[in-house]
Amino acid sequence: MGEAGPERRCAALAGLSIPAPAIALPTRGARVEQAEFVPSDGRLPAYCRVEGVIEPVDATAPPIRFRVNLPARWNGRALHFGGGGYNGFVPTGTDPVPGSLPDVPVPLARGYATFASDSGHVGMNAAFALNDEALENFGYAALKKTHDVAVTLLCTFYGAAPERVYFTGLSQGGREALTVAQRFPDDYDGVLSIVPVVNFTLLQLAGNRMGRALRDGGWMDRERIHLLAQAQRAACGGPDAVLDGLLIDYAACTFDPAALRCTGDRRDGCLTDAQLAAVRLFRSRLELEYPLANGVRSYPGWPVGNEDLPGGWDIWVMGPAPPPPVQPEGVDPGGSIIVNFGAQFVRYAIVRDPTFQTYEFDPNDLRWRERIVEVSHIVDSTDPDLSRFATRGGKLILVEYMADYAQSPYAGIEYLQRVVETLGAETVDAFARLYVVPGANHGGGNAPSRADWLTVLAQWVEQGIPPAEDLVLSQTEPVARTLPACRYPNWPVYQGGDPNDARSYLCRPARGFLRER
Repeated sequence: MGEAGPERRCAALAGLSIPAPAIALPTRGARVEQAEFVPSDGRLPAYCRVEGVIEPVDATAPPIRFRVNLPARWNGRALHFGGGGYNGFVPTGTDPVPGSLPDVPVPLARGYATFASDSGHVGMNAAFALNDEALENFGYAALKKTHDVAVTLLCTFYGAAPERVYFTGLSQGGREALTVAQRFPDDYDGVLSIVPVVNFTLLQLAGNRMGRALRDGGWMDRERIHLLAQAQRAACGGPDAVLDGLLIDYAACTFDPAALRCTGDRRDGCLTDAQLAAVRLFRSRLELEYPLANGVRSYPGWPVGNEDLPGGWDIWVMGPAPPPPVQPEGVDPGGSIIVNFGAQFVRYAIVRDPTFQTYEFDPNDLRWRERIVEVSHIVDSTDPDLSRFATRGGKLILVEYMADYAQSPYAGIEYLQRVVETLGAETVDAFARLYVVPGANHGGGNAPSRADWLTVLAQWVEQGIPPAEDLVLSQTEPVARTLPACRYPNWPVYQGGDPNDARSYLCRPARGFLRER
């Protein structure tokens, strides 16, 4: 590490240029714009905060903005943080790992050097997709470029490369976690992927198709969302309906929402035909007539249950009001979050027209097929062949929240099933785990969903200690409770005792997971 102290070594990084050959994918090199030594504040240790840009090959493309945090006391390890949504911001790298326990020190405080980037654009929307290089950076290339720059800075600052490199991310960051395992398996030793938007193209197309259904009378207010959720709890709960119904095996629930249909003499406390059609569409599989990247042709419907909990249908599916009859131009076409995200994707990545009206967009239309396939090969993380990652000792932890309405948790489940079909169950068992968390929304709220995932992953990578079959998950607000995170295809089954204590449950095969979806 040389004789100079960390403050002087930090100052020496300011203005540093990293030549293009040091970065495996095409760039015009990178440069450090700021290097500041930050004293310890009690929560974080003393560290060198480095910020800079990676210059694009295309002068009209935006640069990749990055941040690297170099602790004065380094544990020899590095952690790459993924982004969220459409990215367009630089994660600080000073936050906890997604899904982490609140009282666990953040990775930087544990000695990890951390790094992240904005994936190659500013602004958390899809407008960047009008530029080919920016779209490629978002899809995968920025991950490799940021990794190579970060490792170069670590070598310069510490005089040594990291012994281990990890990746962690939720949502878009979860997709990025799977991306690095698939595309850059030699660069990462352990990957934590939480609620990944794994099949990004079909997810956005499925979200966009909801726009017309909601516009044409399918939109539901909170009262009707609650009506649907309560009817399902009553019909499918039974003796397992503890923890506010979170543990109901909704995948096996046979309740037909048509029982809530409005009739001539029933106009209140019911759902209209248009609303029932929207419910059925949301829960149905989106099928294409042609394959996308890695042979994927469809996207699963969203799960049943807990639609009325905070962060559920009111935010992601319905939004505060029905979509506008005519979509405004630009990056905010209106509607719920999934409709808005899907419409942006169609406008900017597929049609490349910010004025395009997406309600009538048909992905099976011959006009769009070639472009949809092209984009899929850039942004989808669906390659089931993780053999290189597994062979070099890489470990993967995948976590799906089963009340997630930003993306379908069944997509991640189906992805791991394809990995098993490709590599065999014995091989996959040695390097990958999938956990399902009942009742948790996209951010993990509403249900016990937190664990010290980084320690679990690092112990598996570095000590050969595989994760438990039923890790204990915690929740502190609004009530303190624990629950086992059962390894798929198991599900927590109440055995009696305190329903807020994980010891009151056993993980057993879920009936619903055994059904064909």
